[in-house]
Amino acid sequence: MTKVEVETDMMDQQLVARIKRRSKYWGQTEPHRWFDVLVVEDAGYHLRGNSNNYRLDDVVLGVRLASGVIVDLANGKTNRRRTSDRQG
Repeated sequence: MTKVEVETDMMDQQLVARIKRRSKYWGQTEPHRWFDVLVVEDAGYHLRGNSNNYRLDDVVLGVRLASGVIVDLANGKTNRRRTSDRQG
């Protein structure tokens, strides 16, 4: 891959999260549904997404690739069935 191809692939990725079942926020989304998140500077709630704020402890993080496949960062598994909502 060329440097341009690598940079383009990196730009086509999105950090996503899904709420853990044990979280008090479970139920704010469809079960196991991935949603887009942003990382922000905050004393406790470092993630913004799904029109809410989340602690890292409350979610599982993943990366949605340009192909739409989501890679779960906790275990490295890919997920093709439940793609994330593409909402801000």
